[in-house]
Amino acid sequence: MPDVTATELSKGVRSSTYRTPEAGAPEAPAFLVMPTTVGRKAVQTYHAEGAAPARAYLNEKFQTWLSHTSKSMRGNATNTIKALDTYIDADVVDGRAFVGPGVKVVLRLPSGTIATKVDVVTTQQKELSGRAVFWDGQPITLDEAQVIAYPYAVALQRMYPNETVADICVWQVRRDNLHVVTASEALARAGDANAVLARL
Repeated sequence: MPDVTATELSKGVRSSTYRTPEAGAPEAPAFLVMPTTVGRKAVQTYHAEGAAPARAYLNEKFQTWLSHTSKSMRGNATNTIKALDTYIDADVVDGRAFVGPGVKVVLRLPSGTIATKVDVVTTQQKELSGRAVFWDGQPITLDEAQVIAYPYAVALQRMYPNETVADICVWQVRRDNLHVVTASEALARAGDANAVLARL
């Protein structure tokens, strides 16, 4: 069984009917989504280079949608780009210092493996915080956020084994929804994460 990504696990946490796509399955009909790789790069570009380059990157990626014949599609694209500003504003208020992007860490659980990459690592008062940034789906509840945060907390601990990991911030930028999950809360949900993984 191939690795399930932490993003796919998050979808399984939010929907009991979600299943990972089978190998060779046809692509879904085209519609506006924020690919994980695009969203992650936009956020990382902001932290590394500033707001203007991040906005320019998103505008380039969404150029087709911004000029779409459908008013709804154009509006959706515009709102997605505006969501980056929501993240930037929230980051300024948060005030934590940027450490760097995460690296891929593969977690092994009884039901399979989870490929996890923390979107952003920040620090405050010598404690690390990881961010898992989402652009899609219905609002994430605190209970769901704790399960979603589990692989990110483990990944961050493995990245920085000699540092203190304080929490994982689960951000939904289009909904301006943020849950700060302590590392202990996240790690306590290993069994729930494994149960979700088992049905994916």
